Amino acid sequence: MITFLFWFFIIIILYIYFAYPILLLVIGKLSSTPLVHKSNIWPKVSLIIAAYNEEKVILKKIENALALDYPKDILEIIIVSDGSTDRTNEIVKIFIEQGVKFIALDKNQGKSAAENAAMKIATGEIFVFSDATGLYNQNALKDLIRPFADSIVGCVVGLVKYENENASSVSGGEGLYWKYETFLRRLESEVGNLAMASGSIMACRRSFVETLDEAVGEDFVIPMMAAKKGYLTVFEPSAISMESIVERPRDLLRTKIRIISKDLRGLYINKEILNPFRFPLYAWGLISHKLLRWLVPYFLIVIFFANLFLLSIPFYLSVFIVQMFFYISSIIGYVWQKKKKPPLIFAIPFSFSLVNLAALIGVGKSIAGKKSGKWETYR
Repeated sequence: MITFLFWFFIIIILYIYFAYPILLLVIGKLSSTPLVHKSNIWPKVSLIIAAYNEEKVILKKIENALALDYPKDILEIIIVSDGSTDRTNEIVKIFIEQGVKFIALDKNQGKSAAENAAMKIATGEIFVFSDATGLYNQNALKDLIRPFADSIVGCVVGLVKYENENASSVSGGEGLYWKYETFLRRLESEVGNLAMASGSIMACRRSFVETLDEAVGEDFVIPMMAAKKGYLTVFEPSAISMESIVERPRDLLRTKIRIISKDLRGLYINKEILNPFRFPLYAWGLISHKLLRWLVPYFLIVIFFANLFLLSIPFYLSVFIVQMFFYISSIIGYVWQKKKKPPLIFAIPFSFSLVNLAALIGVGKSIAGKKSGKWETYR
């Protein structure tokens, strides 16, 4: 039984990180025609920007939004300040005369609550959700809207790029992870089982969007809403949002814990989406890309302790030594990064361990029923 558990969870992990992408790649190559047909269309767009204590970046964000290459008479910019206590409100009010709509919530309720407030007054056929930190390339809206020419498309996800991914071991590790994530999203979009979006740059048809649970993330549940209505979520890499990665391990850990906890709650609320008979492709994508990956730290714990019972066998002793080297390397990477950027042999184990520690805690918090839509700003 111990040996079975050891190999079962190793195979699951190999499937998550290697076999799943290979399957997507093979299926995508077998398709001879594009899944989605794009063309230039001009629906009215509501660009919704939720902000909390963003005085350092909100000015650039508004200027960026106003400069986007999209007809001004059909572009509605809505900014919601989620109980900001800094100069965010003061800065946004400057742009009201330029047509920017502004909502100031009395207290910090969370990003989804802020977006609910914006959607109540939004008049666009297409909602575009963005963060205060994400700066769009000039043609981002045009490119983000083009896939909606195909009636099967319900949600479109843009490409997030990080400008500081080589600044530290934390941003470097997160940048490497994001390259892998982007690669997966391209493959999933081609196959038709893309099941998630990016809060920095995501568009959807207003027709199916419901009021968001304040303790879940819009970039995770809105693609679920689309799938329930029979729509696809697609990836549009030409629509780009430039962001910065938080560089302190503590901040990145807290951010990921909050996101994972919220997303798992969102998945539980929409658990029917995991029914492979109703949503075969979508369920496969969600389970493979998200659910199983969130459980990786638990799998690793089982593998580690199962390995302890098999040390009398030389092969398993060697595997245990490799495990110990990996985890010790992650600790060295953590200590090293406090002073300067560590080499990859320590940076990669540290980054992998940080992500999985966040998953371990985030899943635990979600199962324990702890929920909060509130956010913190790390600049």
